Amino acid sequence: MKIRRIKDEAAVGLGAMILFISTGILACLILATMIQMVEVTAQTPEKIAELSTREIADKIIVHEIYVWDDFDNYGIIWELAPGSSFKDPTELYWLLQCTDEQDKYWAFWGDFQYIPGQPWNSGLQGPAHEFTPKLQDNQGLKAEWYDNQGAANTVLPDLANRIPDLITVQNQISWSSSGGSWGLSSGGNLPWADEYSLRASGYIDVPADGTYTFEIESDDGSRLWVDGTLIADNDGHHGMTTVSGNIELEAGLNSINLEYFENLGGAGLILRWENNVGLGSQIVPAASLFHDSNMIDEDGDRTALGANVQEDWISVNRFEPGVLYEVNIDQNNGLSGSNYPKNTNVIPHTNNEAGIGDACGPRQLNEHDLEAELTLIVANGGSTWNHFKVIDSTAGSRIA
Repeated sequence: MKIRRIKDEAAVGLGAMILFISTGILACLILATMIQMVEVTAQTPEKIAELSTREIADKIIVHEIYVWDDFDNYGIIWELAPGSSFKDPTELYWLLQCTDEQDKYWAFWGDFQYIPGQPWNSGLQGPAHEFTPKLQDNQGLKAEWYDNQGAANTVLPDLANRIPDLITVQNQISWSSSGGSWGLSSGGNLPWADEYSLRASGYIDVPADGTYTFEIESDDGSRLWVDGTLIADNDGHHGMTTVSGNIELEAGLNSINLEYFENLGGAGLILRWENNVGLGSQIVPAASLFHDSNMIDEDGDRTALGANVQEDWISVNRFEPGVLYEVNIDQNNGLSGSNYPKNTNVIPHTNNEAGIGDACGPRQLNEHDLEAELTLIVANGGSTWNHFKVIDSTAGSRIA
């Protein structure tokens, strides 16, 4: 038998090459580390501090996103990161994106600038302002009144995005059916006897934990939400009719929202409650109804009939770190973008093209179980990305 000997010079050469390359890479890594150490140790303490905060500087910290109204607006409570510098409104941007129920992609964006008299611009729906914690201790409900003259409504009209014709504070919801104009808590009567709507909102002070029954009696239609839940649906064109519903509530302030419309003829609206721990059926007393200081112009200087109602906060034109701010973005504000709704073939601010006016809005996301993304961007800085769903599209509800 012949024994065949195989020479392994080639194998030895390959191993040497691998060892040589590995040694070279290791040497490069060591050299890069040494250079980095020299650079860091050569910095002044101020420079080192700047390097250590660079990752968090010039970013927006989001504290809360909530439903501003149930149609298309979002409220954002935010602040600039502690390491950020002062920023002007044109240095901050928002980007809202979603895919609708038809699998169509939408994107809207703008800056943080608000131009008075031009709400449909590339910036904010309203002026940015410093955030004021809501005290929720003002007596009565905020009552927004809408003129529906000539509409001949037979069901509750959509009040989203409508500017109220009159705003008052109502101590109670207690109008027996009559053919005349209702009297107001602030004195005087409504300017209409027929064809109008009411949206009342605020908080109800629940005295104890328990099961509460709410009863709404109305002529014509009405709906009642308590703690974000639809309790009683009494919609339609009808005489005085009563509908009730139950809900478990904890003691303390709970949100309450009521909508009502009057067509023609008699008009009436009464709100009652009772519980299973000793509270008998009664009209909800004035002592149990409240609104917060940001819900209405308490000075009364912008609540005249026909006034363009705005909140009483002070606008901010320059943002500084460490201060909480509140802004209101409208998903239909962007002046450009994918599937831009306000193109030259579409009349602005109307719904004459599928999807316009509600794409990426709270109602659409909620009804179709969709998701959206909100990105807040600082020019020459960082961005904050928020992925969310809308579990409850009631105005004021927090975004999940």
